[in-house]
Amino acid sequence: MILAGITLFQPDLVRLKENIDSIIHQADAVVCVDNGSGNIAEIKQLLSEYKTIDLIENGENVGIAKALNQMFEYAQKNGQDWVLTLDQDSVCPDNLISEYKKHMNMEHLGMLCPLIDDRNYGNEAASSSEVEEVQRCITSAALSPVSVWEAVGGYMEELFIDFVDHDFCAKLQENGYKVIRVNTTHLLHEIGHGKNHGIGSVKLFTTLNHGAFRKYYMARNWYYYIKAHKEVLNTTTEWTKYYFFFIKTFLFEDNKAEKWKAMVKGNKDAKVMCAKRLNR
Repeated sequence: MILAGITLFQPDLVRLKENIDSIIHQADAVVCVDNGSGNIAEIKQLLSEYKTIDLIENGENVGIAKALNQMFEYAQKNGQDWVLTLDQDSVCPDNLISEYKKHMNMEHLGMLCPLIDDRNYGNEAASSSEVEEVQRCITSAALSPVSVWEAVGGYMEELFIDFVDHDFCAKLQENGYKVIRVNTTHLLHEIGHGKNHGIGSVKLFTTLNHGAFRKYYMARNWYYYIKAHKEVLNTTTEWTKYYFFFIKTFLFEDNKAEKWKAMVKGNKDAKVMCAKRLNR
């Protein structure tokens, strides 16, 4: 039994309806977890059209990680063995679950994910094989067994937002599980409000233009992620990307002072988090 879980925070209702319509006939059940949306009355009205969708209301924004754990807890209580996690604006392809089912019996499977077609970064590079093992994937359209979620300790709620997915993938690998990308199904996705930078037609890098709130969590959680999972990461590459993230924001984004202040605070708070949780 597969439960599809959708995290909500101030969703666009038209896109949310597209999201639900794309998955409701593929999954065995659907639950939405709302993190204090101001348009909760409209959300309830929309969900009432479907009859079979349950809603968990948190009343406030408790973070993505907490919402994801609530989905898996719901699955445990209701007899579902797998959870498909979805962003509120995800629109799944028609073949998502049918393609996943071909590989759900794979040994040491921790997570299945689709090939991502991102509006900012372009399509992920894929091999010619139907499936391949990858280091990490985004939360949206990822499918995991409830038993594996429980075995690795679930999602780290202190992270709140950003790197919640990467941290979970790293924990899977540290516990001997595989993250498998299914290259025969694609998810159209967009991270932030990206702007590409380059020379002529050659793209060199992308800035995502998140606000200061998100920049804080990116700086804090990325630092923690590298420190916490150095056994499964290429830390040289990760640290290079981390500090380039600071440089790109300072040189190419608006509201530099506000974002820089938030990122510096995030970096400082990350060191405190690492000292408390990792003793380093």
